[in-house]
Amino acid sequence: RLCNLFLDRYGDGPVSLLRAPARIGLLGEHIDYVSYLPTASLTFGSHERNILMLYRKSAKPQVQSASTSPKYPPSMFSLLEDEVPELGNSAVSEWLSFLFRHGTPQPDWQNYIKASVNFARGKFGAQIVNGFDFALESNVPAGGGASSSSALVVLAGAAVREVNQISFTPEELAKDSAIAEWYIGTRGGSMDHITICLAQQASAVVINYWNQQTKRVSLPDTPFEWITFFSKPADKGREIMIEYNERAAVSRLLIPAVINKWNQTNPERQTDWAVVLRSLEEGSLEGVDAAENLLNTLPETMSIDTLQLEHPNTFSELERSFPALLAARSRWPLQIRSRALHHLGEIKRVALATHILESIENASTPEDKLSAMQTIGKLLDESHASLRDLYGVSIREVEELREVIVSNANVLGARLMGGGFGGNVLALTTQHHSKELIEQVQKEYYSPQGRHGVREGSVMVSTPGDGLAEIDLNDLWRDSIARVNSRGANASKYRSNLLSLLDVSTVQADSAIWPVIVAAGKGTRASASGLNIPKPIAFVRKKPAILHVLRNIRKGLGQTRPPIIIVSPETEAPIRHAVECEDVMIVLQPKPLGTGDAVFQAHPLMRDFTGLTLVVWSTQPVIRAKTYQRTVKLATLFQTYEMFVPTTFREHPYAPIQRDESGEVRSARETHLESAEQVEFGETNIGLFLLRNQTMFDVLLDLRRRYWNESTRCYDRIRGELGFPNEVISTLAERENGVFASPIGDWREEQGIKQLSDLATCEQFITELEREEAAHQSLQ
Repeated sequence: RLCNLFLDRYGDGPVSLLRAPARIGLLGEHIDYVSYLPTASLTFGSHERNILMLYRKSAKPQVQSASTSPKYPPSMFSLLEDEVPELGNSAVSEWLSFLFRHGTPQPDWQNYIKASVNFARGKFGAQIVNGFDFALESNVPAGGGASSSSALVVLAGAAVREVNQISFTPEELAKDSAIAEWYIGTRGGSMDHITICLAQQASAVVINYWNQQTKRVSLPDTPFEWITFFSKPADKGREIMIEYNERAAVSRLLIPAVINKWNQTNPERQTDWAVVLRSLEEGSLEGVDAAENLLNTLPETMSIDTLQLEHPNTFSELERSFPALLAARSRWPLQIRSRALHHLGEIKRVALATHILESIENASTPEDKLSAMQTIGKLLDESHASLRDLYGVSIREVEELREVIVSNANVLGARLMGGGFGGNVLALTTQHHSKELIEQVQKEYYSPQGRHGVREGSVMVSTPGDGLAEIDLNDLWRDSIARVNSRGANASKYRSNLLSLLDVSTVQADSAIWPVIVAAGKGTRASASGLNIPKPIAFVRKKPAILHVLRNIRKGLGQTRPPIIIVSPETEAPIRHAVECEDVMIVLQPKPLGTGDAVFQAHPLMRDFTGLTLVVWSTQPVIRAKTYQRTVKLATLFQTYEMFVPTTFREHPYAPIQRDESGEVRSARETHLESAEQVEFGETNIGLFLLRNQTMFDVLLDLRRRYWNESTRCYDRIRGELGFPNEVISTLAERENGVFASPIGDWREEQGIKQLSDLATCEQFITELEREEAAHQSLQ
């Protein structure tokens, strides 16, 4: 969708792709703009929720914007639209002065882009000459407290630097983006931007705003689950913006002004405060109680007259930095003491949670880990109470949603996440109970409103992922395919997405491919059913089955090495006749010693080949050209693996594949030959396999050495035969990155020719698949 939008608006050509994650705030909310205490936040970047920006340098000094969401219409602005001052050593002060003169722009999503572009122009001056064209795709709800707006600012900041060849560090970009976002009218802090830029997989980010340092702590994802439930969008209009700014102004200017005046009014209190600060700076919580006593001496509120009379310098700074708040006189007096107590409480909660996460890896039992995460859950509950009662950023809809969530006994804790006045409630539960919780919230909260939470994207399950990154499209497809693949039997419902990812990928095979078509065997079972000619030359739609296989390989893969056809004495003559017009090589398997032995007969021809070997049964005419193509794309994307097996899910699979808990293939069994217990439903190969040639023959040679019995002239295996692929799969599955099996086949493609009645079934399935493909193409 994103690629199509970009092509429609800007045309083809080189592009770059950036990903910025949603920010999931665990603890430490509304304290990233505090200037008088050593505050910290605990956050992570969502792996599952992100904004993607596809962009290209513009030929003109302008920025063109587009989004796949119809809520955000396309727009354009010139780089020269605003007269931005040069930002020197006093960048913050100079930027605020510019914003004071410029005023707050009318609400528009492109303002988040313009914020970064204008700040970059001020910082880098004449180095910013190129604009860019971009398109966005997002699955982060806007106004949901997951920082979709800050992600836009970060993405634009990275893009404008890249198209102008300006290098930057993630830390620098985060700092600049936080200040740049003030362009919108808010005066928030840097928590969102730091998380977006510095998040790391399987970790939480501890952000210390006092010393501008960050560190990462391990965040367990098993068996716990972080879920956010969206209430309603937080209004980004003028009134709510003033609400945000009121708290920022109190935290950044008013509370520090009162504390600084203790020098004059109460020097002893100022001395005690200095001791408390040193204790908190060192990470000690011993000073929290003393700090609380001191903060309780702050005035409960402050009027505008008191501010102007007793703190004239602070009044002037407020006038410059928060002009809209100063003009909204009906809001005064402002809350002071309660805001400070919230800040202190969050300092304590973040410190406790960080200590728990640092020690949780040493938990000796699952019960110890659960107990630790239950404590984290209690801290979430405390944080919510503080945000509601001391900070006043919760609303009725949020409270109703949270009440539903915490009524579930398996929820360890829940709190409002983000700026407030709407948005998300973050819940901590376990993976085993997450489905039940989601269903309960749907029934008790979303359904009465006529909403479907999951379908509308209001329910987000998140695991810790990486921060801002330029994405190689192959990496994106590789990661998505691997995650679908690891779902085992549950992957079937994601199959259409998996196939779409493969089909739009432009990867090209970087190894030569040599097909091996197994057409040997006596065909005893087929003869018993009335099929009196070799199965490979049985007619399907008036053409031998083996010709369907050959032509689908060529249609799907283009030029390959001439296919090697393995024949038996019984099939050699008719197959030679059937393929006489084809560019192929014929290799004889003298005795029917199994499919593995049949493939092994090609070793003298292929021993020096270093590419990929495609092994397919000659009796699989239903396998489509597209499936061959998709299989090779898998091999190109996942080059660390040795064997690639396209699979399908069906009832009573002939050769079920077994996976471990992580989704890795561990074995495969053929129910007919190995007398394995047949399963009702499962994953099976479709008779097509792609392997690294040297690996394949190394395994076959080793199996032959282990099982070949010279005296009996057969293998010490079931029926004296060496099987394929199950023997090879089971051997390679013992290695790391041995077998990559993926459900990219249609269940009908598994249909082969084993008896006479299968010919009609193959014809039926080929016709059905052709019609479906034609219908799909006509829709496109």
